[in-house]
Amino acid sequence: MVKAGQSENLEFKWGKKKGVGGKNKEVQFYESYSFDGVDYALYDSVYLYEEEEPEPFIGKLIKIWENANKTKRVKILWFFRPCEIQNYLGAEEVPENELFLASGEGVGLANVNPLEAIAGKCNVTCISKDERNPQPSDKELHMADFIFYRSFDVGQLKISDKINEKVAGIEGIVYFFFFCF
Repeated sequence: MVKAGQSENLEFKWGKKKGVGGKNKEVQFYESYSFDGVDYALYDSVYLYEEEEPEPFIGKLIKIWENANKTKRVKILWFFRPCEIQNYLGAEEVPENELFLASGEGVGLANVNPLEAIAGKCNVTCISKDERNPQPSDKELHMADFIFYRSFDVGQLKISDKINEKVAGIEGIVYFFFFCF
């Protein structure tokens, strides 16, 4: 894993600019970047590792930016592994590769990380039967590292088969076109 501040020897390049923000328009937002030979873009699924944790965390890139002081940041919308929400699953058996999309409001939905904390990309395929979700092909399912069709509301601590119309400030219909394949 690359830790924040240890990226000096790795190749980095910003991709397409998205806009500027901040009080003095000092923050530059991006749609993509390349890091150590891997291209990343908004809505990619990514791994983030933390020391002392046996498994990587998994999330979606929902914002990418550089601050005026040149620090690079990403906002991550999280997925939960079944073991992380076991108390809310009860005795239900779930596939080992199933994830639950964080939803609702509160701690655990999304947070900001150093861009360098991202350790790689992964393939998370949505298998929701929602009519707005294009169903994955057998090939896409075979290539998936993980699947999901349910969400976990971090505020209400509930699992749902329904995906809210708005998740972490992203409208639902956009969600199905960008997140689910």
